[in-house]
Amino acid sequence: MLKRMIFPSAIFVGLLFSTLQISYAQEMTADELAAVKAQMLTELKDQAALERKAKIEKMVPPKSSGVQSVDNLATGVGVLVVSTNENTKLIPELYKRTLGESVDGNADLTVKKPKLDELVSLAGNITAQIASTNAIIAAIPDASSDISKASPMQAPKATKALNFVKENAPIILPELQSNLNVVNNLIKVVKSSKNY
Repeated sequence: MLKRMIFPSAIFVGLLFSTLQISYAQEMTADELAAVKAQMLTELKDQAALERKAKIEKMVPPKSSGVQSVDNLATGVGVLVVSTNENTKLIPELYKRTLGESVDGNADLTVKKPKLDELVSLAGNITAQIASTNAIIAAIPDASSDISKASPMQAPKATKALNFVKENAPIILPELQSNLNVVNNLIKVVKSSKNY
């Protein structure tokens, strides 16, 4: 039990430390800025990322099964689906506001640049979501054993709910990590411009 609590906490602290470390970035050269921009565009426009985003948009959590541990995991994944979809819509807008052009390369200098606090807060939220996803994945074996103890009426629903968790949590995790990479790079750009 203690081991399951320590692992997600360690991941959270590590990701938070890396986010804070990026917050202290120095001014970038034009080449460094171009490299960071290319990395962000790769994260945002990658075919695998686009397929992942489409899958996440279609995820619908199952109804309650009556097995509390399984229902908690399914509810947790449902919450992550909502927040990941929100991040996926917000991050291209933050990219446009930070760099003055859309992901497709259309210039737009009229937008208000995001504040550093806004980006750091978002990075912290995504880091917490990553820790939550890892905790859900780590709890799957215990939930599986709870299904074996469930009544014959609950077991099929619980199995369906657990399959939802098993199939979708591993899809959400890389999307959250990709979102965090983009936000951390946006933080670098904002810190580099010293316009925060």
